[in-house]
Amino acid sequence: MSGLTQSMENYLRCIHELSYANKGVRLTDLAEKMMVKKASANNAVMKLSRLGYCVQVKYGQIFLTDSGIEAVKAATGKHLIILKFLKDVLFVDEMTAEIETAKIEHHLSTSTVYAMHQLHSKLKNKPN
Repeated sequence: MSGLTQSMENYLRCIHELSYANKGVRLTDLAEKMMVKKASANNAVMKLSRLGYCVQVKYGQIFLTDSGIEAVKAATGKHLIILKFLKDVLFVDEMTAEIETAKIEHHLSTSTVYAMHQLHSKLKNKPN
């Protein structure tokens, strides 16, 4: 998800969470869920739209594009890899792992996350 800030990634995730069965998301609902003013949510949607991650029907629903959906999938995958690594390799408790994953996931490179995944897989498949 190169080029996306932590904030933009969070907006994408939120749009995805609020989308139900291919229905779009209202700007009001997005702003409420993100706990921001509508103007802030609108600015974020306009940026994401310019980057090709979402589209907004004039004064209407917001929809993720295929690129937006792929970006959400990538972010979710990255989140899960880091979370599993913290819990299964470092034995961090669930709550702490969730909090710390949210703090670090935006700062780790794809290659670092991949290395974490590789090490986790090796350790998981290693005979005791």
